[in-house]
Amino acid sequence: MEETNRIIYFDSNLATYCNREVLQEMMPVFNSIYSNPASNHAYGRLANQYVETARQRVARGINAEKNEIYFTSGMVESNNWAILGLARANKEKGKHIIVSKIEDKSILLACKQLEKEGFTISYVGCDDNGIVSLSQIMGAMKQDTILVSVQVANGEVATIQHLNAIARTVKEKDMIFHCDATYALGLMQLDVKAVPIDAMTLTSDVIYGPKGVGALFVKEGINIEPILYGDDAECGKRAGNLNVPGIVGFGKAVELATADVHQNIHKHKIVRDYFVRNVMEKIENVSLNGHQYQRLPNIANLTFDCVDNEALAVMLDINGICVTPIDTRFEPSYVLKEMRKTPEQMHSSIRFSFGRNIKKEDIDYVVDKLVILVKRLRELSPLRKSSKDKEAK
Repeated sequence: MEETNRIIYFDSNLATYCNREVLQEMMPVFNSIYSNPASNHAYGRLANQYVETARQRVARGINAEKNEIYFTSGMVESNNWAILGLARANKEKGKHIIVSKIEDKSILLACKQLEKEGFTISYVGCDDNGIVSLSQIMGAMKQDTILVSVQVANGEVATIQHLNAIARTVKEKDMIFHCDATYALGLMQLDVKAVPIDAMTLTSDVIYGPKGVGALFVKEGINIEPILYGDDAECGKRAGNLNVPGIVGFGKAVELATADVHQNIHKHKIVRDYFVRNVMEKIENVSLNGHQYQRLPNIANLTFDCVDNEALAVMLDINGICVTPIDTRFEPSYVLKEMRKTPEQMHSSIRFSFGRNIKKEDIDYVVDKLVILVKRLRELSPLRKSSKDKEAK
């Protein structure tokens, strides 16, 4: 098998390239407006203007108020802060929290930390399509429940949750509702006023912005404790020097991503559907994971029966195709497990996530390679051999 110089990136749910307009917006604060925005002099005030413009852009993208946006280093910090900060700030009202079992690890591990601090966590499940159970959420609610956290959409299998129904149910009980919108921003209409959301995680990494920057929306009036200490940045909520170039780029990326969400959805859906249709027409025994219709338009998580996903990912990489097998022999996918996939299905699943720059010829190339590689791996598969032996007997 010969290595190729061609690179096709089907891993946009881990990171996207930085948009040219975003880079142009960032350049002045790298080399001419480089002051700390907290500095009380002309350069500091100018840098702060750039930060506040970005804050307004992020707020506008989700229909929030500017003073409800706090900049962070990205998804992990925002999720950690939401869970730890909201729980600790409101523990006098109760110490019970509800989260779904398919949240990002930055949510689940933060909950494990809270358990060490005396909080009780109820972990609710999902169905075979990855839809989090509203009835389980309602059944888990107690008198001392203070916080519920459910993702907007799953980053592995693309399933979109019933956000409005969950949020309204939570708010009827006067509990705080947080959602992780990492993978939904720019691919769904997000409106924190139309849907009663108290806190929302946002990140720049997957919306064609710079890496290592994000935000946490916290509705005015909701108490949250900081988890970083050192100074009074971000209105005393989050210590540390602001990543001004990253924040400026993030603001522009949000503005571009939310300018025409419906067009973004349409373009990604064409690419995804063309890919899935061609794979299933040309390769036998392939199934799509996640909800068939209620899903983000840029992800296809596919199971190739009797194919080792790690081996397939390596062979695709040799052919210049970048993908991520979420489930591996060393770290099984807890999302697919919760969706009741068998170990064999889990170890045969790969997520393909598509960026704006994917062309028809890229998809054709990938599908042609998949046809060859899947066939080769199935011929070598011990699972396929064992099934043939059973048929012979």
